[in-house]
Amino acid sequence: MQRYLYPARKRLEILSAVFAGGFGVHIWAAGFHGEPLLWAGLHNGQALIFGQIMSMAAFVHALGVRINGHWRWSPALRLLGMAFHTLMFAFLAIKGFGATGFYTYSWVTALLFMGALSALKDTKRALGWEIHGIRIDR
Repeated sequence: MQRYLYPARKRLEILSAVFAGGFGVHIWAAGFHGEPLLWAGLHNGQALIFGQIMSMAAFVHALGVRINGHWRWSPALRLLGMAFHTLMFAFLAIKGFGATGFYTYSWVTALLFMGALSALKDTKRALGWEIHGIRIDR
């Protein structure tokens, strides 16, 4: 077994999964009583689906963090979850252009993108793909 996340990075990834999962649950729950993402052009049913996808991506990400090297493909789970989070928050940033949502969601998107790049690097290492022309085998 090779660990890909060490304590400090693991804490950050857990926090990002909890943040995204909590955000998804909040959007999902708020969708029952209002239209939380109407400003982004998403009506009630669409906001509900958005929240569910965000929560599911957080679950996949957290699962990859939990497995952490016990399975060769665990970094790919992290990458998949982080990629979905990045794309979904980027969507909100674009829709929030001209308002405070753009600034806020752009920062979240950038931070999640950096995490996704880290997960991509770990996925390449786990699968023995080349990094900078050097083949990495286990």
